[in-house]
Amino acid sequence: MKTWELLEAIGEADERMVQAAELPARRKSGVRLAALVAAMVLALAVSVTALATVSEPVNELLYRIWPFAAQSLKPVALSCEDQGIRMEVLSVAVEGRETLVTLTMQDLTGDRLDETVDLFDTGNLLLPYDGSGTCMLADYDAAEKKATFAVYMRFDTERIGDAKATFRVSKLLSNKRECTLDLTPYLALPLAEAETVRVPKLRGWGGSADHHEAAAMQVLDPAASREIELTEGVTFTGAGLVDGALHVQLRYGDIIHTDNHGFLYLTDGAGNILELPGDGITGLSWFGENGDSWQEYIFDPLPLPMEELKLMGEFVTADPALEGDWQVTFPLVPEGEN
Repeated sequence: MKTWELLEAIGEADERMVQAAELPARRKSGVRLAALVAAMVLALAVSVTALATVSEPVNELLYRIWPFAAQSLKPVALSCEDQGIRMEVLSVAVEGRETLVTLTMQDLTGDRLDETVDLFDTGNLLLPYDGSGTCMLADYDAAEKKATFAVYMRFDTERIGDAKATFRVSKLLSNKRECTLDLTPYLALPLAEAETVRVPKLRGWGGSADHHEAAAMQVLDPAASREIELTEGVTFTGAGLVDGALHVQLRYGDIIHTDNHGFLYLTDGAGNILELPGDGITGLSWFGENGDSWQEYIFDPLPLPMEELKLMGEFVTADPALEGDWQVTFPLVPEGEN
């Protein structure tokens, strides 16, 4: 899910982010957003007086994304160190209930960061309000071993009036690996009705169903796991029919520390991705031992006979996150201050 789609889904989308995502471009939307965020951070990382020296295209992009930030950026330039990693908060912009913090994370002792690094949902501006937001990696400098981020947050208050705030990070996830695999050979055609159990303690589900309906679903029996390692951190545990629907079950290892995840989809013989109607429940998940996540993917109805389909999976895995305590306290800029 793209950044602005995530914010919309949780009811916290800011119009400027949606507009930025819709700007005309020649490349894919994900590349477009990355370029926009990079432009934001490049402008945010300089002082207000130096902003005029930034190239005109960068200024234009920043103004289209958030004009207030372009006019009211305030440098912070405070840092801290833990676990051989230095965090420096570069600058902050505050408008009403919204904030944008830019920062860098730099490895001073090794090569533990790379271009896949993220803050593992721990980048947070500590204020006495509920809120939500998103973190965006704008740049990674391999020579400096330094990553630059922008963290946007929107809080449940009319206006942020606090004199100061603390920005904190507690985890860094890096060295992510992506792969696409053909899972069709593991389906053992022809498929038969499988042994099932009621879904264990439900963690989440996908599709158009409520919690009560999802919690009553039958899933493949984990005790009968086939234990086929697809890639490090991802295990194929079974596949079969449940009331005529194709169920495919995987286990993602230690997601609390690795964020291992993926998704499955069907293609025809030519490799074209086949869309399903999307009604009902499309997936279920629950926690197992050692922080593992069990995921059951449900395909119903099948768009073609199973013999004419391919089951594909795309996966992202990583080493366990680096944990630490990085925090910087700085004054917030009163709204409207020049």
